[in-house]
Amino acid sequence: MINLKTPQVIWYGVYILFCIIGTFNAFYPTIASGFSLMQTDPGDTRLVHYFLEHSFQFLTNNDYIGDFFSPSFFYPYKNVLTFSENLFGSSPIYFLFRIFLSSDLSYQLWMITVCVLCFISFATLMRHYRASHVPTIIGAFLFAFGMTRIVKIAHQQLLSQFFTPLAFLFFWSFIKSPKNRTFALSLLFIYLQVLAGIYLGWFLIFTLIILAAIAYTLNLDIRKRLIKYLKEKYLAGMFISGTWALLMFALLGPYLKAKAAFGPRPYAEIESMLPRLSSWFLPAQNSLWWSLFSENYKHLPMAHEHHMFLGLLPILLTFLSIYVLLHRQNIFNSERAFLVKVCLLVALTIFIISLRLPNGWSIWRIVYEIVPGASAIRAVTRIWTIFYFYILVAVTLCLDSVLSTMASKRWRITALSILCIGCVLEQIVIGSPSFAKTPWIKEVAQIQKLMEKDCDFSYVSLEPKNPYWASQLSAMWAGIQANVPVINGYSGQVPLNYGDISKSMNTGKIINWLGQDIKGKLCVISQDSLIDTDQIISMYSTKDNTSDSGSWKSYQIQLPIPKIFSQEIKGYEISDSFQANSLITIPAIVKNTSSFLWSNTGKNPTNFSYRWLDSNGNLQVFDGDGERTPLPFELSPGESAAINAIIKTPPQPGKYTLILTMVNEHVAWFNDKQAPSPKFDVIIK
Repeated sequence: MINLKTPQVIWYGVYILFCIIGTFNAFYPTIASGFSLMQTDPGDTRLVHYFLEHSFQFLTNNDYIGDFFSPSFFYPYKNVLTFSENLFGSSPIYFLFRIFLSSDLSYQLWMITVCVLCFISFATLMRHYRASHVPTIIGAFLFAFGMTRIVKIAHQQLLSQFFTPLAFLFFWSFIKSPKNRTFALSLLFIYLQVLAGIYLGWFLIFTLIILAAIAYTLNLDIRKRLIKYLKEKYLAGMFISGTWALLMFALLGPYLKAKAAFGPRPYAEIESMLPRLSSWFLPAQNSLWWSLFSENYKHLPMAHEHHMFLGLLPILLTFLSIYVLLHRQNIFNSERAFLVKVCLLVALTIFIISLRLPNGWSIWRIVYEIVPGASAIRAVTRIWTIFYFYILVAVTLCLDSVLSTMASKRWRITALSILCIGCVLEQIVIGSPSFAKTPWIKEVAQIQKLMEKDCDFSYVSLEPKNPYWASQLSAMWAGIQANVPVINGYSGQVPLNYGDISKSMNTGKIINWLGQDIKGKLCVISQDSLIDTDQIISMYSTKDNTSDSGSWKSYQIQLPIPKIFSQEIKGYEISDSFQANSLITIPAIVKNTSSFLWSNTGKNPTNFSYRWLDSNGNLQVFDGDGERTPLPFELSPGESAAINAIIKTPPQPGKYTLILTMVNEHVAWFNDKQAPSPKFDVIIK
């Protein structure tokens, strides 16, 4: 046990010890493997890493083909960084490591460092409020290394919360005594938190508004001081606010454009990730509490997003804080009592607002409709990041006040020791997911070498043995390392008309996505031979390259390729006579023998149609002529589809010729391009 009069330098050692314990618990697979394992999976982990590497390349590589908000995936779509987090606020930490180390090792050290900074930042806040060392250590440990954060290492964008305690410190100082300096500093750190993580920043802003409303409602003096500040310093306040608003708009403007293009997240998608009461009692798997509460996992939609249980100790300390506020408030000074009360009320408000009741009702529906930015917050369960911050501020200060009233030094030391041991044991998580880096690094390197062989842009076919997101990310990483744009992509959104990212595109779909204006050498990279299965590659591939291991092949096509209009149409059950001015349906099989994709959507879809010629060979035009029959799905070159073709007969009796043809809307009729088109002599009665 530690003596309470231990010299300050020893306390620093205790802080470091708990930081090491927390780091080892959170990142055991990484550290124990000598950094050969990466946490947690080759999906979102590598996506977040990609964003950090993109920023590094943009700043340090003059030849980098990506733009600030446009990394080189989903090529040629722009501003794809707005589909997810940008991590600008914490990327300098990655840069410091990246200058000297490999990208993967830099990323692992970045993850550890941002968690350590969360510990330091929270401890700094508590020491500012004169909390003693042990309560401070407990609060900082739970904030930085609690099981809620450990279980979310898979979402590394949630780790960089170290600006939140500092933003809170200056915002609370401004509330108590409004001054330009504290106002500017609070907005600065709020902005930095938004830079470090948009989810974290939005939750911070949302809850600070709630905090301000509660504080100003409960305290008349605070309201008076704010009104006085607004009257006397309104010009400075407007300048500070305006500067902050401009910075926020510069950061979030591209996100607003993306939202305008895609629309808000549907509430049904958000509803599945609203916290239920059981969410607050779903611990991390392989934790001390998992066997007791694991049943909650089976009854929650998107259950992996609902791990919101921090442990029994924070719950007990929360109830202790409430009891002390109600029955022993005299142990606080007035400033601390007010701070604890406001933080608990903010946490309670967050809990109530975000909770989904069993009947499906939630106040969050109102928040979703009226609060700016709320419709973009998909995983509301991540509100635990800010909920526990307010809880830990309150319980740390309350615990410090309670312990200071204990007369017996021995009892104080015993209580503190039990709390420290319990805090650590309760947060232990065994077997955090991880994956070996080396196989993925080798795969990326093989693809990269092929991309570097005279490719202007590339597409990598997905590997059936791997999850689609892992294959997409390998392509993205190969692209950023080869400095070649890739059509592949994986992020929080998919560009409009891109298609299904869980399935490989064939070359027809790739070219259709790129558009006719794109010129250059397209490389299609695959582990399977495509010469016999992809008609465009068999017709237009100019060069084949093979990786060193022979497991990857690259097919090079010079774009644009000639647009050839060709078709095979077989019509069945076509009579030699029909009634005039009637609709008939005939079964038909159409095959794409063109050089381009027949899309059934977009501005220029390809549809089945027909033409009537009279006995003199003149084209007949009448009401209903040229009825379109859409394709049931898009057809790549070489693919076929069965359709029930709808045909309108001429209104006048006589002898006619019926021509069956496809039409590329607003571009060309296939029969006008000399494509083989079946013809039938028909008598109209």
